[in-house]
Amino acid sequence: MLASNTLLQNRYLILRPIGKGGMGAVYQATDTRLDCTVALKQTLLTDKNMRKAFEREAQLLARLRHPTLPKVSDHFAEESGQFLVMEFIPGDDLAGLLNRNGGKFPADDVLTWGLRWADQLLDALIYLHTQSPPIMHQDIKPQNLKLTERGNIILLDFGLAKGALSRMETVTAGSSINIGGFTPDYAPLEQIRGSQPDPRSDLYALGATLYHLLTGVRPPDALTRAAALLNENADPLRPACEFNPQIPDAVTSMLQSALALNIDERPASAAAMREVVRSVKGDSQPYRHATNGNSSGAAIAPVLPQISGIVAAALHGSITSGATTVGNRTSPPLAQLSMSVPPTTPPVGTLLHTISTGTPVLTIAFSPDGQIIAAGGEDHTIGLWQMNDESLVYSLEQHSGNVRSTMFSPDGQLLASGSDDERICLWWVNQGSLAAKQDAWSSHAESVAFSPDGSMLASGGWGGVICLWRVDSHGRLTKESVLTSGFVHSIAFSPDGSMLAAGCYDGAVRLWRVADGLLIRTLEGYANFVLSVAFSPDGQWLAAGGGSPSILMWRMRDGRLLHTLEGHTNFVHSVAFHPDGHTLASGSEDKTVRLWRVQDGTLLHTFAEHLSGVMSVAFNPAGQTLASASRDSKIRVRQIA
Repeated sequence: MLASNTLLQNRYLILRPIGKGGMGAVYQATDTRLDCTVALKQTLLTDKNMRKAFEREAQLLARLRHPTLPKVSDHFAEESGQFLVMEFIPGDDLAGLLNRNGGKFPADDVLTWGLRWADQLLDALIYLHTQSPPIMHQDIKPQNLKLTERGNIILLDFGLAKGALSRMETVTAGSSINIGGFTPDYAPLEQIRGSQPDPRSDLYALGATLYHLLTGVRPPDALTRAAALLNENADPLRPACEFNPQIPDAVTSMLQSALALNIDERPASAAAMREVVRSVKGDSQPYRHATNGNSSGAAIAPVLPQISGIVAAALHGSITSGATTVGNRTSPPLAQLSMSVPPTTPPVGTLLHTISTGTPVLTIAFSPDGQIIAAGGEDHTIGLWQMNDESLVYSLEQHSGNVRSTMFSPDGQLLASGSDDERICLWWVNQGSLAAKQDAWSSHAESVAFSPDGSMLASGGWGGVICLWRVDSHGRLTKESVLTSGFVHSIAFSPDGSMLAAGCYDGAVRLWRVADGLLIRTLEGYANFVLSVAFSPDGQWLAAGGGSPSILMWRMRDGRLLHTLEGHTNFVHSVAFHPDGHTLASGSEDKTVRLWRVQDGTLLHTFAEHLSGVMSVAFNPAGQTLASASRDSKIRVRQIA
């Protein structure tokens, strides 16, 4: 075991051990660079294959983004072993809470909470099982479940501290990865026998866990049950409702099905099992970490019922949909807390958030209320990230190519995306669901843009045309008109919606009148391709960045070139105006983000934290922060106001 105050990598300071096993330990530590608490998993590996397996697991876990899973941020090797750096989740696990409450939660409210936790865990399993290749957790149990202060569940895996890595293997004949061990009391028969991992094995473990939480009785293990059946005795697994009459028949049947010894008799998938949970809960929509689109930006969450005894203590007070009481102090409702503002404003350039997406990011966009940031990348998905806690709200997965462009509708209800798969998509933001998928008519769909009133969507790319689409109230697209443009990389509507600008691969910026499709003006100044265009909020200026390492700014009333902003040393991929129109941001292949004063073109600030080219920059709608996204898989958000 490592001693307290041991410093690893000149960064991670050990505070105390929180778990120990034959193959290593888990420590609570401080990340001194970011001044935050983390969990360090240590494995004592000497075999070369095991070390490679550890590295594969670390890389696999680092790509996962789901609100029910802790984030993995780093891994490294020391003489004392190999280490995985993860988000630290404080508090007791559900096994500890059960023990402190005499082995049983109150029957009159545990069903409500149990269904809530089941919903969230099944959503996590859907996410894991639909990865490519599928990922099985293989160690779901009360000891691996913790509660957040809002009563949400977090699925942990301390398998590395308990020797699970010695059983970890990549299945090459099949198409799945086993990243955990198992606990016999909650493991299915096929897992105990060492058979190939299967998603339905996780459903058994989850069923056993829910059975224990809802009834206070640990289900008989699979080997005991199998032995009873071989001896022609009755299955010792009793229906859950016999121990807790509050459990409805549908939940009892679901648990019996999930706990079937024969894998083929279990629910076909986590999604199928979740449908049962949702039907019992009476939900028309699944639990989700999203915003509801209203002006408050409050998180969508079911109303939390009061829960008595030890669970209430674990949540640090009585949590309701209103105020939260902690000791003798009463705090505002959770929705108000999420909107609270620090009493002092950090200096300009202060790094506020770093979101690790797990994939090179090519485009970002803020929602109109500033609560969500959308990020599209090279894994063909779009992540919707909650800004207040950096949690992943949804992963939107319909594209089959790199996602090049994203933009929210002005009302925040829809998100548009364009991709190398030659398709544009519209998504319902609050549901994370697809509203429309359309052939872009432009080969690679390099850029999409909503008109200021949200009634139209423009899309452009390598097909030589820009399409204007009418957007109806149901999120459907109807082609309105087509503009001949040549190859296009970036498009933008003027603030009043009367003009459309396009940055083209021949080095020109073209302006069309939207009403009749008339080409108004061609702005020149680049020797090669234009990668980004943006109108100032008042419509008086147009800025462009591109293949030449400079930014050009034109005055719209006469098309006069007024500023050439020099400083970047490589392609400028993205430009964006601050909402007040006085500042311009730019992101470049030279790995820097720069801020410029619009009035005279003076360079104000340079930020150089990214490790790869910066592909996209965006100010939040309030103008307080600037986000930048890079192929280094990071989104960085800085204080600007």
